[in-house]
Amino acid sequence: MSHAEIDLAEAKQRLNEQFPTRERFMLWQLAHYASTGQTFDATFYGREPSLEVTLTQGFAHAFMDALAGERASDLSRLIRKVCFSDGTSVGVAGIWTLNYMPRDLDISNVDLAPGEQRIGDQGETMRESICVGTRPDGLDDRPTARSTIT
Repeated sequence: MSHAEIDLAEAKQRLNEQFPTRERFMLWQLAHYASTGQTFDATFYGREPSLEVTLTQGFAHAFMDALAGERASDLSRLIRKVCFSDGTSVGVAGIWTLNYMPRDLDISNVDLAPGEQRIGDQGETMRESICVGTRPDGLDDRPTARSTIT
């Protein structure tokens, strides 16, 4: 069977085998960004995103060292305060997504207006539906344009 012949159910099964929990996937992503130093956008529950950031060098080195040494207590401590290059920090449970963003990506002409279209049965916008639909604990913690970083 070629890669093109894998159906959605099989793809989901493979992902669930590789990453049985959201936290396992987030740890994999943190290890990737810690080892590559790539720029990404971080979105959070209940606060504005951090755009075009990296993990701080100190966090990245400590994280990779704890992973290599299989020191669970150090990893547990580190994921309670993930540090970004813009000076913000948050526990891994507060991170919604980490999305690779090339530094030279021009998004100046991207129209975000469709995200504000009302599409839900109770008048939810597309953006609100996505936020609520992907929160792992099912809570309604929709980010707002007026929310601030605390």
